[in-house]
Amino acid sequence: MKLSSFRRARVVVAAAASCAAAAAVFAVGSGSAAAAPAAAGPVVITCAHTTATSPSSYVLTCADGNNYLSSLHWVSWAGVAFGTGIQRINACYPACFSGKFYNFPVLVTLWRAVPRPGHRSMLYFTRMTVIRTGSLKLPHNPILPETQTYVLSPSGGI
Repeated sequence: MKLSSFRRARVVVAAAASCAAAAAVFAVGSGSAAAAPAAAGPVVITCAHTTATSPSSYVLTCADGNNYLSSLHWVSWAGVAFGTGIQRINACYPACFSGKFYNFPVLVTLWRAVPRPGHRSMLYFTRMTVIRTGSLKLPHNPILPETQTYVLSPSGGI
């Protein structure tokens, strides 16, 4: 992916964040009811069962770590979070322990913040959508989907 394409992708994320912020302001101003936000805003739960706000990396596959996000930069972190980064996926060929990691530039959205079970005053993101913006082919594996949405667990990971 050319640098200019990556910059274009960041502009798209920034525009989406602006629209989300405007919608949030409109919803508050129009008196629509929503869950009371936590003081520090929504969090994402990690594989280590800890909470994170605007993390620089996030493991998608807690069991083996063969699929994770790195170099995350967030343009918005509120009721919906928008960012860019790199998805690193192990091709697991011929086996995962000796496989090679491949990098894919991505746009990331965290959404659907709800109260965390057992911590009602804390909102956590329950969904993560990853949009791959570069090449989608792994050697020895099928072509990856352009967009993938993950259901995030209140105890961490997917």
